Amino acid sequence: MRGVSLSKSIAGALPSAAPLVLLHPLGSTGAMSWVPLAESLRGDGYRVATPDLPGHGSACGTSFTWESARATVHAAAELIGPEKPVLVGLSLGAATALYTAQRDSGSFAGLVLAGAGACWNDRYLRTGLTAAAAVGALCAAVGRREPLAHAAGARGHEIVTAARAAAVRPGQLWHAARQLAQFDVRNTSAPPIPCAVIVLTADRRMPPGLQRALARYLSCPHVDVAADHDAPLRQTARLRDGVRTALTLLGHLEQKDSYDDAGP
Repeated sequence: MRGVSLSKSIAGALPSAAPLVLLHPLGSTGAMSWVPLAESLRGDGYRVATPDLPGHGSACGTSFTWESARATVHAAAELIGPEKPVLVGLSLGAATALYTAQRDSGSFAGLVLAGAGACWNDRYLRTGLTAAAAVGALCAAVGRREPLAHAAGARGHEIVTAARAAAVRPGQLWHAARQLAQFDVRNTSAPPIPCAVIVLTADRRMPPGLQRALARYLSCPHVDVAADHDAPLRQTARLRDGVRTALTLLGHLEQKDSYDDAGP
C-alpha cells in the first residue's frame, strides 16, 4: 500500500467488523475530521460513531475534562450496538481513548492511536500546543473559525463550509489544550487490550519519534503512514489504509491472546 508500511509483516483478512468510535483532535469536531474516513469504513461494513468531545461541536456546552470525555466515549459506544467497539483516536482523541481504556478496558475491543505520544508534557509539544490553542481560542472568540477548519485540513471552498460547523467554545479549547499538555499515559499501566499505533511520519505537530515511543510503551505494533496531522482530510486514502492495517493487527493480537489464554 502506497504511503503505508508495517513495523512487522502480517497476513490475513480484516477481522470481523467491530463497531468503531472515531475520536477527533483538539479544535475539531467529529464531522469536520472524520466524514470521509467514516464513509469509507462504513462501506467496508463497519458501524461507525463520530462523537463530538466536550467543548467541541454539539458538545460545546459541556466543559472538557477527561471524565466528561470518557462519558462521551461510553455514550457513543452504547449508541452503535452491544458489541465492544474499537476506539480510533487522533491527538486529543487518542489521549481520550487511552484515558478511557485505562479505566474501563473491559468495555472495548482495542485501540488504534494516531498522531499521539506517550507524553504530551514535552517542552516542544507544550510550546506548540499552547500557541496553537491560544490562536484558535482567540479566533473562535471573535467569530473567525476558518483557522480551526484549516488546521483540521480543510482547503479552498471547504474552509467556509467547515468553519460554519466548527462550534468550539474558546475557553474550553484552551482548557482542553492545557489538560492535553499535561497528559502522560505512563502515569498508569497500559490498557490490557489489543493496541496499534499509527505513526504519521510527516507529522509536524507530534514528532514521529514520540509516536513510535508510544508503541514501545504499549508494547504494540505500529503502522507508518506517510501523512501529516491533518491526515483525515488531506490524506484520507493513506490514513484509511493505515486504519485498515491497524484493525487487521488488532485481529491478529486478539487471536493470539485467545490462544494464550486457552493454554496448551
